Amino acid sequence: MAKEELIQKLSSLEWEDFEVKKAKSELPKSVWETVSAFSNTNGGWIVLGVSEQGKNFEITGVDNAGKLEQDFLNTLRGSKFNVFVATKQEVYLIENKIVLSFYVPVHKSKPVYYNNQVNTFIRRGSADQRATPVEIDS
Repeated sequence: MAKEELIQKLSSLEWEDFEVKKAKSELPKSVWETVSAFSNTNGGWIVLGVSEQGKNFEITGVDNAGKLEQDFLNTLRGSKFNVFVATKQEVYLIENKIVLSFYVPVHKSKPVYYNNQVNTFIRRGSADQRATPVEIDS
């Protein structure tokens, strides 16, 4: 995603393919739900260093971008997820603050979950929702 495209998305709302997380100095636990949801639904961008204030987004930036990026990517390669989740990543400088973004594509081996199958999520609108047993089986 080009920087201009990200800035345009930040003037809109979170939706099926776009999720922001504040993530100032560490990865929020909810990021893994979003990875699962994007992998199981239509894919999407996770943007770290942006907080949602009502219907507006605020660029907060991330501290130690290299560590956050490596923590994110190493977790996706490790044993937390049942399959390896490949991503495309971008780094942006916006308002003199570093913002990281990761594109999570739809995975060919579904369901994608973390720790155990109960942590399988799907994306509905702007929300990550726990998948039902029927959704997991399909």
